Amino acid sequence: MQDDPKSAQEQNLQQLIGAVDILNTLREEFEQWLEEAQDDSKREALENVLGHVGAVEQDYARRRDDLRGRLQGGR
Repeated sequence: MQDDPKSAQEQNLQQLIGAVDILNTLREEFEQWLEEAQDDSKREALENVLGHVGAVEQDYARRRDDLRGRLQGGR
């Protein structure tokens, strides 16, 4: 028995929403750590990690928005 495709997409949307929320929290924490960094090497490492987390967050947010649009459009 197959699940309803729309139901599976709605579940995927909820997972993407949660992932974006988690990535946002991580990014905010890294921004705080970057502000508190005393050492240039630590600052550089945190900037690299922050950039990566930000890029992943943007990708997941784009995927979330695309899926949300498909679901609202009735596909």
